[in-house]
Amino acid sequence: MPRFHGHGVVSRSSGCLVALVLGLHAATFVGVGKLFTEEQRAPKRSLHAVDVEAEPEVDTQALTGERYIASNRFMVREGAEAAFEQRWAKRKSSLLTLPGFRWFSLMRRLPNDQQSFPDEYSYVSFTIWETKKDFTFWRKGPAFKEAHGGGGILDFVGMVMSSFMTSKGPPKPSFWQGLLPLKSAEQRDRLVSGPGGRPEADGEEMLEPEVFVATTRFNVLDQSKTEFEQLWNEQKDKLQDAAGFRFSQLLRRDQAPDDNCNYLSVTVWDDEAAYDQSEKAILPPGDMLLQPAQDILYEGKLVLESEAGP
Repeated sequence: MPRFHGHGVVSRSSGCLVALVLGLHAATFVGVGKLFTEEQRAPKRSLHAVDVEAEPEVDTQALTGERYIASNRFMVREGAEAAFEQRWAKRKSSLLTLPGFRWFSLMRRLPNDQQSFPDEYSYVSFTIWETKKDFTFWRKGPAFKEAHGGGGILDFVGMVMSSFMTSKGPPKPSFWQGLLPLKSAEQRDRLVSGPGGRPEADGEEMLEPEVFVATTRFNVLDQSKTEFEQLWNEQKDKLQDAAGFRFSQLLRRDQAPDDNCNYLSVTVWDDEAAYDQSEKAILPPGDMLLQPAQDILYEGKLVLESEAGP
């Protein structure tokens, strides 16, 4: 921690530390930072993976997006999982006060010995917004600053150093349009722990999961996207009455994919047992896909739901 000496002068060693932290901030948070800098320095038609302002070509037959999802993928150092969760459990958040906020969870990816993946991220932050404009309002406003260290230099230094100690590199953002949102036919208890809502987190033990999240990655051929969406539309209601089902959405990528995934199905359950007992969705014919679909499962923690729900 830098020490400030008389007359506002910072010692040489402290100054070096601050300079180092500033450099680490540039590297560690390049994902969120580029949400601002890309649109300032480059044309809106840039195809950079995190340029959320670039609008994809519109397919007049495609389903209309009804939600907007912003996510970050984190590679957490082995053994630092509890400390990483603690940082989220105690961070400030104003999500419930923001227009268009619907749902949030910090999700821990479960190991899968049956499949290999091109990425090694272990945690995902997952936020559902009503519209893309609502997400943009958050990331350009004071709530974004509050969630990423606040305005003070000491808060900023603490956030950066904590991230450096727990993560292997900067987060990788991903953005999606949410299609076909479906909620359980049964009234469910609202979950409201959320970021900052678990002050008992000690950084030694991982938090208990609050939900179970099942996702499936799809890499759909361009000429098959409309057919794929219609296939999903035809079977989406099958889950609504399933025991332990909370909600589902089909996500369509709103950026150039960096992981060979342009669609993602998401279903959220009370727990893993409810998912195991559920009827699984019918996968699309193989000729729609560039590669086989891949399942990725998560424990959902720090869940925060608006009154309207996801």
